[in-house]
Amino acid sequence: MAGMTDFEEGKLVNAVNQLHKDVSNLTGVVNRLNDRLAKQEVQLAKGKGMAAGAMMLAAVLGGISSYLIGEIK
Repeated sequence: MAGMTDFEEGKLVNAVNQLHKDVSNLTGVVNRLNDRLAKQEVQLAKGKGMAAGAMMLAAVLGGISSYLIGEIK
């Protein structure tokens, strides 16, 4: 490293090493967040399916009960 003293070179090497550690840590954090986000998206999709199923079941049961009540009268 032309034009730098040994002290300046050491400071630069330390700064680069620290930057590498910080980037590695941030990469791990981003990966964990992406995993959590993927899990939450799956749970949300399951929840939407359950809600749609519950609404369909309520509609079917309402139709059946209306039919039965109409037949009784």
